[in-house]
Amino acid sequence: MIKVKICGITNLEDALACSNEGADALGFIFSKKSPRCINEKEAAKIISGLDPYITKVGVFLDEEKERALEIANMLSLDVLQFHGKESPSYCSVFTPKFKVVKVFFPEDAPFKHKISRYKIDAAMFDVKYEQKTTGKNTLDKNMLKEISALIKEQGRAIISGGLNVKNISQITRLKPYAVDVSSSLEKLVGKKDIELVREFIKKVKNASSK
Repeated sequence: MIKVKICGITNLEDALACSNEGADALGFIFSKKSPRCINEKEAAKIISGLDPYITKVGVFLDEEKERALEIANMLSLDVLQFHGKESPSYCSVFTPKFKVVKVFFPEDAPFKHKISRYKIDAAMFDVKYEQKTTGKNTLDKNMLKEISALIKEQGRAIISGGLNVKNISQITRLKPYAVDVSSSLEKLVGKKDIELVREFIKKVKNASSK
């Protein structure tokens, strides 16, 4: 079953609605570069109201190790997602206690060798935020072809980058471990459109059961 992470959660109403619709994980962004950035106090209020079995993911971008650890411990996060230039040694600081996802971008291709340097629980493939603002927010066909080969060989690949209700069927055919989505399911920045959330999750889960 392909897992679904809804990222950029900023309020409890959205968090509970996404959980009720079948999201497996919720992402909280702690990078000030993102318009969906949340501070740890706001995140704590949301997390305290979540279902006990929902996976809580902290998203960090080139954060100081000590600061990332402080937030992760304070919020009892389940997974840490590193979205910047974090090195293998940086990520290894967190692996004894947390599940770790490292994000790779088109410029990191070919991916196999770079991923092999990291001792992580899953690799995510995305487009950098700066590129998304220019409209180049999806992974190209060549990149998806390489990711497909990695999925067959190594398993836990997470696909992100401009996913929405219209293109998700192309991605589910690759059978990734999970998909990660945020802005395309919003009414406005930081506020989810639950109808789109419902449709997106339904399409992923239906594809997984085939």
